[in-house]
Amino acid sequence: MLKQLLENRIVNRHYLGLTFQQYVYELKNCEEVLGVKAKLLHIENRHIAVGYIADDSIFFKSAHFGNTMVTLTDGIHQAIVQLFVQHSGEICIEVKPYIKHANIVPVYFRTILADTAIAIDLKGALKKFLVTHHYMIEADTIMEVHYQSMHPYVLKNSYAGHFVLGCTPDGRQVTGAEEYTLANRIANLKFSHIIIQQQGIPKLIALNILLTFVITNKIFVTNELSM
Repeated sequence: MLKQLLENRIVNRHYLGLTFQQYVYELKNCEEVLGVKAKLLHIENRHIAVGYIADDSIFFKSAHFGNTMVTLTDGIHQAIVQLFVQHSGEICIEVKPYIKHANIVPVYFRTILADTAIAIDLKGALKKFLVTHHYMIEADTIMEVHYQSMHPYVLKNSYAGHFVLGCTPDGRQVTGAEEYTLANRIANLKFSHIIIQQQGIPKLIALNILLTFVITNKIFVTNELSM
């Protein structure tokens, strides 16, 4: 019944010359993305969007400009989705997954370029994890990272072996000090492999693992450049 209502409902609104159109956003319903496989869905403000669960997918459809909170639960644990509907009707979301017993990697901010900008030390956090788990040693250097982002918008898939921040939860591109807006976010990254340099020789680490990066609001001062 709800699915039929979603398919039939049409809303047209205008904002600054743009026509509001309904968009459908599909979110994977799995532990890798949410930390749970959701069975129940609750949207705080159904004036903004409506949604339903269809086995391995969760569908949201925009209804009005604004934002709302969505709770997804398996009946015991829950994940939180912050849903943003832009003036065009397009949907952006931020997922706060249920962490459970995930491989948690704390990530800190650091200043670069004589304290004029703020960067997220993703590579430093990953290196600390790999050293702790004996994949590499402190003298080694991470050259490339290859991963798939399971966290919509905040972190994108790796590009040319680099970490990519992508967009803020509301869809804006992340630039410069705006990276600090990502403080206290959680992002799941599914790694395929990592290339390190060991005593001047490249070495491949075949690492199929899902890591949960918890981005803190702590800042360390350093003159090193991030990846």
